[in-house]
Amino acid sequence: MRRETPSGSAVSAESPSAATTPEWAVTALDKVDDVVAKVRSNTTDRLVRVARTVVFGILAGLMGLTALVLGVIAAVRVLDELIPGPVWGVYLPLGAIFVLVGAFLWSKKTPRPAKR
Repeated sequence: MRRETPSGSAVSAESPSAATTPEWAVTALDKVDDVVAKVRSNTTDRLVRVARTVVFGILAGLMGLTALVLGVIAAVRVLDELIPGPVWGVYLPLGAIFVLVGAFLWSKKTPRPAKR
């Protein structure tokens, strides 16, 4: 009696070692494949996710900073057209607003622990 193995070759049923070896090899290969997949999901996939988060976070921060700078420039230009007189008349109130926001944020900071 002859039997087909997963590789397609015929194996005689009279030889028990020849019949069990391919099944053992396939089982061992499946276990190795499962272990490699588990290790990959625990290491590489997580690292890729962290790297994407860092890259997209930096990109979003740069885009936000650019939008903030362009927004301030646009505000100065618009207020310069609306308020008659020299441009320092626009810089003064905007500067005062920025100083007040900065002073507020400075008051909210926590002190660093003393070095020993």
